[in-house]
Amino acid sequence: MITSKRLYHIAISLVAAVMIWFALILLASISSGPGLKRFFEAFGGSFGGYIHAVIYTAFIFGLLEVLDYQKFIKKQNEGFKLNLLPVQDQLILSPEEVAKIKLNVIDLEKHGFSFLLTDFVKRACTQYRNNQSIGETLQVVNVQIDNSKAELEGRLEIARFLINAIASLGFIGTILHLAAAIGLFHLAKTEEGMPLITQSLNVSFDTTFIALFLGLILSYFYHRYLEDLDTFYSRMRTYIIDNLISRIYKPQ
Repeated sequence: MITSKRLYHIAISLVAAVMIWFALILLASISSGPGLKRFFEAFGGSFGGYIHAVIYTAFIFGLLEVLDYQKFIKKQNEGFKLNLLPVQDQLILSPEEVAKIKLNVIDLEKHGFSFLLTDFVKRACTQYRNNQSIGETLQVVNVQIDNSKAELEGRLEIARFLINAIASLGFIGTILHLAAAIGLFHLAKTEEGMPLITQSLNVSFDTTFIALFLGLILSYFYHRYLEDLDTFYSRMRTYIIDNLISRIYKPQ
């Protein structure tokens, strides 16, 4: 099921890509020098650059998706500023204090301070209350954190697809325009034929270049997101284990 935010991203991507395409066509048409005109045409500044427009749509959509989740992870890091758990050295927590931590977290969430960190601290406290076992609490928290991380990684499957799709679109554009250029070879000896063939050949290789270039940019932002995701979940796991689970002490 496509969410409303994803539909919004698709709409923005289509509009932005078409605007970029027509802007490049306009710039190419009013350029005085052949070098500048060729530069704009390389980025899709001709009516034959429709594949460029499709590539721009895929790139912008993928970028919006990745940046949206990067913004989400950045927001989640603010949960560490709430000081949910004690960080003093050699401090131990009794079962009663663990229960109090949970109540404090619930109170914070009621006041709008709801983050992944608050949710997992609350889960850890609940799990310990249910079985009074530190080992089982640690195991369950680890599984829950891994599942949550896998879910966020899975939501960007569309970005992984688009990184590959953009490169494929470039090759498709190359094949289409090469085929068009071959179809014009019978005009090679005419005065108007060679410019048409040259333009078609230029566009054919331009699509691959632009696709690979934009694919690299999208791949960079995607892997930056994965890095931020790994860092956040590693930090959260360490924070909960070091300052909650490993501090619990139940007197015999």
